[in-house]
Amino acid sequence: METWLKDKLRGDWQIWFIIVLLSLFSMLVVYSASSALAYKKAGGNTESYLINHTGHLLLGLLVVWGIHRIDYTKYAGISKILLWITPILLLYTYFFGTTVGGTKRWINLFGISFQSSDLVRLVLITNLAAMLARRQNVEYTQKTLMGLIFWCGLLCGMLAITNFSTAIILGVTCFLIMYMGRVPGRYLFRMAFSVIGALVVVMGISIYLYSKGVEFGRGQVVLERIEAFAKIDINRDKDIGNPDRDDNFQKEQAMIAIARGGAIGIGPGNSFQRNYLPEAFSDYIYAIIVEEYGMLGAILVMGLYLWLLYRGLKNVSNTQRAFGGLLCVGLTFSIVFQAFIHMFINVGLGPVTGQTLPMMSMGGTSILFTSVAIGIVLSVSKEEYDEKSLNA
Repeated sequence: METWLKDKLRGDWQIWFIIVLLSLFSMLVVYSASSALAYKKAGGNTESYLINHTGHLLLGLLVVWGIHRIDYTKYAGISKILLWITPILLLYTYFFGTTVGGTKRWINLFGISFQSSDLVRLVLITNLAAMLARRQNVEYTQKTLMGLIFWCGLLCGMLAITNFSTAIILGVTCFLIMYMGRVPGRYLFRMAFSVIGALVVVMGISIYLYSKGVEFGRGQVVLERIEAFAKIDINRDKDIGNPDRDDNFQKEQAMIAIARGGAIGIGPGNSFQRNYLPEAFSDYIYAIIVEEYGMLGAILVMGLYLWLLYRGLKNVSNTQRAFGGLLCVGLTFSIVFQAFIHMFINVGLGPVTGQTLPMMSMGGTSILFTSVAIGIVLSVSKEEYDEKSLNA
């Protein structure tokens, strides 16, 4: 049995252990967070959302297994083709996307609905790692680096129109990959200026057009959420039951959940705030974790993501190929950075963004794209484990 597992589940076993733990814990929390909603919408069947979520997790683990069996170097060619498609995909999302939560982030292609930002993030990180890896043993040229900076600024700027927070995550991740790729400091500055400039321009145009009665982008929403973050409403009870629940209401209800959790929580399945928190099973699942499992559960979840980041960085030092190392640092940092943004928002340390908790929040396509990223990281570590086995 042990030999069979080593053959079928290759790569960094600690990463396998982490994603299995996250998946199992996710099933418990999602079942609790969604049971009340499932009872209302599924005719009393409180397990309906759990069954659906479990199916997505099992599919995600299958995707991880399938992706990690493929040589990760093959993904460079695929992502290069997709890179030219991503601007068209983002434009299609803006004009023809499905509006969810007041913004167009979802598209439906060939009967499959997904957030274009998930694909764009995966494609740009893979391309950036490949382009930098090919030039590790030669001197960087201005033409090469300006091409990289152009793609980072273009895609982050276009992404900011519909998903400002993901654009920030992607921009920071790209900066880290270029730093790890030993890009000269002056070009790092230009890259940061390019991304920040693109985000500022998009927000400025959005606010200006909104003042003229034309809705464009997320600038107005971002300002409203920052205002809600800075505002404390002492009359929080007045919003309970109000169908027009704003960002300030969400923040207040999340704070109540965390206060109720204390050190050890009120116990699995006993959440009260799941009845008031919008998207308790996705955008605010960490608040439910704190309410039910207390600070102990919160620290455990945080520790799992930090462990994942550590293993990703560890694989950077282990791999002999620059492409594999840059891929590991980019993909793992992107996942963990998103997780910490989610956690910070849930505990009141940032404005509402709608970022989910990777591999824990309910959502099929989010789990799918996270699984692809983890599968690629495991593929990188698999190559190293195979080389060590051959040399043993």
